[in-house]
Amino acid sequence: MTVVLDKVVQIGPRQITALSECTVIATNCRATALVAGQKRPVAILIKQGMELTAFEPDGTPITRKQVETLCPGAWRKALELG
Repeated sequence: MTVVLDKVVQIGPRQITALSECTVIATNCRATALVAGQKRPVAILIKQGMELTAFEPDGTPITRKQVETLCPGAWRKALELG
């Protein structure tokens, strides 16, 4: 599992991005490769001006520290985007 900072979407004066958990599973069965992937949001980051706020997908606010635990460097990168 890897958590990544997704592409930024501009909506009016706001820039919105997500931290997404990405998982890829690969195996084989009788000389056939089997591969599956999944991607799901774990946090939503909203930037307006120089202010950044973050939420879980259910709307619960999360802190900068929680964002950094999920994806080190994501807070700074989100502030620099756009």
